[in-house]
Amino acid sequence: MSEIIAIASQKGGVGKTTTAVNLGASLAVLERSVLIVDMDPQGSIAASFGVGRYDIIHGSFDIINDAVPIATAIIETELPGFDIVPTNVWTEEEEILFIEAASDFRLLREVLEPLKDEYEYILIDCPPSLGNLTLNAIVASTSILIPVQCEYYALKALGRFLRMTRSVSQEYNPDLRYLGFLLTMVDWNAPQTRELIKELESSLRGLVFDIVVPRNSKIALAPAKGKPLCLFDIANDGAESYLRLAEKIIKINEPN
Repeated sequence: MSEIIAIASQKGGVGKTTTAVNLGASLAVLERSVLIVDMDPQGSIAASFGVGRYDIIHGSFDIINDAVPIATAIIETELPGFDIVPTNVWTEEEEILFIEAASDFRLLREVLEPLKDEYEYILIDCPPSLGNLTLNAIVASTSILIPVQCEYYALKALGRFLRMTRSVSQEYNPDLRYLGFLLTMVDWNAPQTRELIKELESSLRGLVFDIVVPRNSKIALAPAKGKPLCLFDIANDGAESYLRLAEKIIKINEPN
């Protein structure tokens, strides 16, 4: 049975797609079968693996809007057992249709049902909002992972996000777990970094991962090369952070 993890935040630019790609790749390196489902109309998951528009036959838009079977949209990556379902939204009109079709918050859960015995981990990359697409991911998931950029304004947005996700989960998915908050783009040279981390840990006792993802150029460069960090530069400290995160998540979900 899959562990389905929604990677979500209402704020853009906090590292959701970076986390989905590199956590997924790290789980695959640790010999777990992994699927990433891209629910963000921006479609950055495909680009992160060098998959172009004309490589995509079907995507999450077709699955949600036209009830196309999800199996027809799966694309293999170069890591064994690591697959993706890209987004195929090419116009503003399609984006509107995608969001409208997702008004039934239980739709993605039904879509993923046939895959629950196929993959050990299914990661859902969410758009930077609390709209229909993110709510579908939250309802479909067994747990939620929230990347948080280590800056003041990112922390301020967390309260509303938590209230909304708890409200939705209580109604549609009462077994949803908060896997944890992952601090991203951490710059240890910035004077406020340690103060912000302390503030977050104080507000969210027990829910902040003791692993942080540092700010560095290789993390930003890897998507342009069409590779996750572990294939682009395994010695990079960002790749090490995501491998440690994958190990921790495996320990949480596979205690034996």
